[in-house]
Amino acid sequence: ASRRENMEARVLIVIILQFGISTQQWCGHQPSWTWRRPAFKDSFQYPGLGPEGLHPGISPVQEEILYDDTTLTYMVNDRLSSNSSTGLNLQTGIFTAPIKKNGYLVTLTAQLANSNAGTKVFSYAQLFILKNGNLESLQNYLLVEMGKVGDLRVEVNMDKGDTLQVFVGHHVESKRIGSDRYDGFNLESVRFCIF
Repeated sequence: ASRRENMEARVLIVIILQFGISTQQWCGHQPSWTWRRPAFKDSFQYPGLGPEGLHPGISPVQEEILYDDTTLTYMVNDRLSSNSSTGLNLQTGIFTAPIKKNGYLVTLTAQLANSNAGTKVFSYAQLFILKNGNLESLQNYLLVEMGKVGDLRVEVNMDKGDTLQVFVGHHVESKRIGSDRYDGFNLESVRFCIF
């Protein structure tokens, strides 16, 4: 009987551990995302590109510098971020699945700062949830528009060791139109949660 009790105790421990892991949640919070300026700071000379700049039809004078695409990272010492040794690495922005699970619930919300209220200057940002470095579905794309909170909710099947990250596509923190410069289009109040 003691061998059976020992086995039952082990099974119970595994079930408890599995339940504990499967009900974990991880959240990253970035109150304000601004880019690190490149070496050619505020220069509108795009090395190796023609007079059309980065986007044909939009002169470099009309568009502010578009920075390199990158993975969003999160505040480490922030009460709205989860600081866990497993799951979401706040410094790299990468979530690693601790277990195989069909149906991790993933939410992503963000907005753009609007310090240019009253002007007709607008911007947007693109956020993509990448699984193992790839965009697997257009459902994993979030367009963040001025004056609106962007909200994305998806369910993602993951094997143990699979990764998720938020990739920032188009994003500018300022625009120049003619001789006028408009600042303050940075992403803010970004929250990425996995359940």
